[in-house]
Amino acid sequence: MNDTIKWLDAVRGSDSIREVARKIGTTHATLNRQANDDSLSFELVRSISYAYKRPVLADLLATGHLAPEDIGISDVENALHAATDEALVLEVGRRLGMTDTGSLFDKPISEAVTEATIHQFPTRDVRGSDEDEELPAVARPAETEPTDEQ
Repeated sequence: MNDTIKWLDAVRGSDSIREVARKIGTTHATLNRQANDDSLSFELVRSISYAYKRPVLADLLATGHLAPEDIGISDVENALHAATDEALVLEVGRRLGMTDTGSLFDKPISEAVTEATIHQFPTRDVRGSDEDEELPAVARPAETEPTDEQ
């Protein structure tokens, strides 16, 4: 069983090939031939997607008519590497709700992060590690060292 037949079986559920062909306005012979050849046409995939109220782009991707890059879901890591520093800073600023991200370019990264944090969380009290308090749920060192007998 090829990938096209697997996809078609998953989409059609209990409908016969004849029923699918009738729903999309083609002959069952055409649908069968293309499915068996593992080469459903773009138009048939689109028609099947519409008939079964499915996302067309996802089905075109699943059947090999589109690549992830064609619909904007290419590798995120590659996109991040390709983005300029300015684009990254502007996007981070946008996500943090900052209107004036241009000033972040003029500061060391530590100050830019602090400013962005203050802007995003003005009422949050975030302490540094040197201000940590003793918490009762935190494990403490044993009073005595364990021995081999324990």
